[in-house]
Amino acid sequence: MPLNGNPLQYQDVQSILPHRFPCLLVDGILADGTSIAQGRLSAIKNITANEPTFWAGHHQVNVFPGILMVEALAQSTGLLAHYYLSPLLPGEHYYFAAIHHARFYRSARPGDQLRMDVAFVRQRSGLARFTGRATVNGRRICTAEFMCARK
Repeated sequence: MPLNGNPLQYQDVQSILPHRFPCLLVDGILADGTSIAQGRLSAIKNITANEPTFWAGHHQVNVFPGILMVEALAQSTGLLAHYYLSPLLPGEHYYFAAIHHARFYRSARPGDQLRMDVAFVRQRSGLARFTGRATVNGRRICTAEFMCARK
């Protein structure tokens, strides 16, 4: 289902990614910030109280695990690869090959909307490289570089 300047909903994301609840961590693709022609995509993840959260010690607050933020960025990267590089043939998938320079700056909590902005960097020898940045209310939460392979 092409974007054509329209946001994609959860059902549209499910038609592209093989993940299902509770492992599907992208709730939709935003039209704002997405430019497939320029290799950019913006997606959202709504963090709810029933998400897997960790107790954050003496502050008595729940936080969304950083590794799940990285996975949400990786899934957003898979969506961008689907549209930007080329649609997959039947039986093909994009596989997560590497994470580089993952950094965590703040925590995300239930009630936050995580915005994930990913961008294509380059493709070489069957591996594609992307960058990703997660924000909540415009504040940087997490950044990372990703590599994926098509097989």
